[in-house]
Formats: sequence, structure tokens, C-alpha cells
Amino acid sequence: MAPTPIPVFEAELLEEGGFSLDFSHFCAVLHCPEGEAVQLVRYGVIHPSGSGPQHWRFRALDLYRARLSRRLIRDLELDLAGAALAVELLERLRQF
Repeated sequence: MAPTPIPVFEAELLEEGGFSLDFSHFCAVLHCPEGEAVQLVRYGVIHPSGSGPQHWRFRALDLYRARLSRRLIRDLELDLAGAALAVELLERLRQF
């Protein structure tokens, strides 16, 4: 039996010990189409740095928030606006 290939992603290490991913790698890790990731940015769920998709860099927090919103959409059948609001409220509760 042939070994299963392991996907390799490039990430940039940040000074605070985190990492950042470019747009295509972020979508690959998230297992979502690029259009869906753009919608997550437009609704304010995630906040990449950079001027546009070709220059966007995503942090670990963006990945967490995107995964959380996708679970809320799938499990609770929320629309994207509802998921964005829920993620913001959950973040506020977590800060207390």
C-alpha cells in the first residue's frame, strides 16, 4: 500500500510566537472555497492584514474565528451575518 501524501503548507512565524498564512494556504487549511473566505472578511469575522486577497496574511486567531463561524453556520443553520454576530459575542464573553 502506498503511503498517504502529507500536505505541506508554508507559514510565516511571527515574533509573538504565532504564525501567518497567505490566502491560498488559509483556504486550504480551512477547507473552504476562496469566495467563502472573502465573505468571512467582508462580514468582519476575520481580519487579515494586507490590501487585498493576493496580499492578505491570516493569523491563528483568524483561523479559529473562521472555523467557529463555519461550525455555527453548519450546526445551528445560521446565515453568515448571524454567525459573525455570534462569534463577536462569544469573543466578548471569553474576554471576561
